[in-house]
Amino acid sequence: MTEEEADALLARAPADLAGLIAKGDWRLVAGDERSATTFYTAALRAAERIGAVPPALAEDLRRARTRVAKAGGNYRAHLEEWLAAAGLAPEQVSDRFRRSIEILFGERQATLTKQRPSVFYFDGLPQREFYERESFAWLAGLEALTGAIREELVAVLADEQGVTPYVRPEPNRPHHDFHGLLNDPRWSAFYLIEDGEPHPTNAARCPRTMDALAEVPLCRMPGWTPSVHFSLLRPGARIPPHTGMLNTRLICHLPLIVPPGCGLRVGAETRSWEEGKALIFDDSIEHAAWNDSDRLRVILLFDIWRPELIEAERAAVAAMFAAIDAYRSA
Repeated sequence: MTEEEADALLARAPADLAGLIAKGDWRLVAGDERSATTFYTAALRAAERIGAVPPALAEDLRRARTRVAKAGGNYRAHLEEWLAAAGLAPEQVSDRFRRSIEILFGERQATLTKQRPSVFYFDGLPQREFYERESFAWLAGLEALTGAIREELVAVLADEQGVTPYVRPEPNRPHHDFHGLLNDPRWSAFYLIEDGEPHPTNAARCPRTMDALAEVPLCRMPGWTPSVHFSLLRPGARIPPHTGMLNTRLICHLPLIVPPGCGLRVGAETRSWEEGKALIFDDSIEHAAWNDSDRLRVILLFDIWRPELIEAERAAVAAMFAAIDAYRSA
């Protein structure tokens, strides 16, 4: 099977075992071990769901498992070397950061309750769905600028240039349809900052919004966070239950356009947006949102460091994600 044939097969059936393994093999031939590993991993997960694997693919799956194990060893060695070089050896960090690294490497079992981050779990943080607005001294100043931010949003909505579906495919990575929302404009975003990198053209259209964020303790990890964007939820759209990638940040929503019939559930608690009054929550706890109205709902979304993390722990988390990003880029 050629790589083009594997791509065509996976476009029709993203969980096809033969297609995933073939795509992994071709990515390995191209020297892209990280990409290959993601396809092999996806194949192993698909095989677990299937149960009875076709005998013709059994040897291919064993080979994929060996490749994934080898990549896991390389990944761990890379992180350990990077953290040691950054002065973050086990004896140099806080107890809870050390426990978090042990959990990441599978040496310790996480005591999870509500939090289920998909990438990194920081041990020992409070498990709270929502944080109250009054706890953040900088928030009142941001809320006071809601009108100016909304004016810039209205200008963006006039042509929607730069608005993209929130769920988009990654090149040379397995497709994750996320409940049918892949490339679906019902849930869209206009990014000012994405994965820690500014969108210069978009940001230039919203100078007052960018200025309003100057005093906000954004969660800064280049290549990963912050994300700052206008989040658009079209009439009738629903965001299914899901969790974020890490529990060391909080997600902030500044509601700008909120028709009746919209809501946000985090864990077991549901709240409604109110224009100009921020909602702050832990997105590592399962959450879902909906717009049951016949009009557009828009919020300004951005992420901040959790207030319980001391500066040294924030720096340690940022350094660890820099190591992950370096490995991912390589």
